[in-house]
Amino acid sequence: MTQQVTARDLSVRMRDFEGVAGPRAPLYQRLAGGLADVPEVLDLLAEAPGPNQLPVTLLAAVHDLLLADPSAPLAAYYPNLTADPRRDDPVPAFVGFCRERRDEVAELVRNRTPQTNEIGRSALLLVGMARVAADVGDLAHLDVGASAGLNLLVSEYGYDYAGHRLGGRRLVISCTPRGDRPELLPARIPRVVARLGLDRSPIDLADAEQVRWLRACVWPDQTDRFERLGTAIQLAREAGVQVRAGDAATALASTAVALPVGHLVITTSWVLNYLDRAGRDAFLGELELIAQHRDLSWVCAEAPAYAPGLPCPPGMEDSTLTLLNVTRWRDGRRSVEHLATCHPHGYWLTWLA
Repeated sequence: MTQQVTARDLSVRMRDFEGVAGPRAPLYQRLAGGLADVPEVLDLLAEAPGPNQLPVTLLAAVHDLLLADPSAPLAAYYPNLTADPRRDDPVPAFVGFCRERRDEVAELVRNRTPQTNEIGRSALLLVGMARVAADVGDLAHLDVGASAGLNLLVSEYGYDYAGHRLGGRRLVISCTPRGDRPELLPARIPRVVARLGLDRSPIDLADAEQVRWLRACVWPDQTDRFERLGTAIQLAREAGVQVRAGDAATALASTAVALPVGHLVITTSWVLNYLDRAGRDAFLGELELIAQHRDLSWVCAEAPAYAPGLPCPPGMEDSTLTLLNVTRWRDGRRSVEHLATCHPHGYWLTWLA
């Protein structure tokens, strides 16, 4: 059983998230800084299952209710819900909202998991997938923690890496590379011959409430993310992406069997932090089990500090930066390539030496 964290731990997590939110999410930055010292709000977050006791869980729950009812006074602070958002301290209004609608917020916190369908991460996954495809050819893509399956469409999006452009036009994702490693940029979009998602609680794109939760997990300051999410949802509906219900720690090998054609590429992006250490070890064990029967590659964009035990360069074990790795199994032998540190939503990547 996952051990619940203490109120002090939750306060520290709020402070950490204050730094993560940074200049691109000033509303969440201000909320996280103020809520770190509000015990009744931290108690509400403590209602979440252990792996979900993260600031984004509470923030998404409140955002979901505001999307359903934008007439609430707190909505006046949200840039995606009002044309002229208030600039004064939002913390009192947030605390008041949580107090008035505690039961509804608690229900969402207990039963919903923050969704990882950040489309910008496809620009990171593409870097690793293209390197794999250059060696093995056609790919079979299995995305773990796939949510609604939007990052299964890596090969269908367009990309702009600071002028290095490739792919489609309906949705173009921009990512700024840092450092002089042009040979690591994708030369072409890989050919994906099969794709499938795996998620503990898949999002049904035909269900309006579930789609609202997907939108609620987007940070309200970042209107560009809302726009590209809407386009990606439409593309996914047209493509008929499939996501199976199952746990990353127990269902990976059995799900991979459904992709017999193409070189198997498994992707994760800010997913394994929602597993405890035993769950992550079981996930890695599933990878090794698959490698006994077929070659595969794992493209991973995760933060080592929040997912201990993942392969990372020496000295980065406690890093909160997103680390982009490609782990390969060939004839049962494993090798790891550390490519870059990245923005968690894919806005930039910094090549590693």
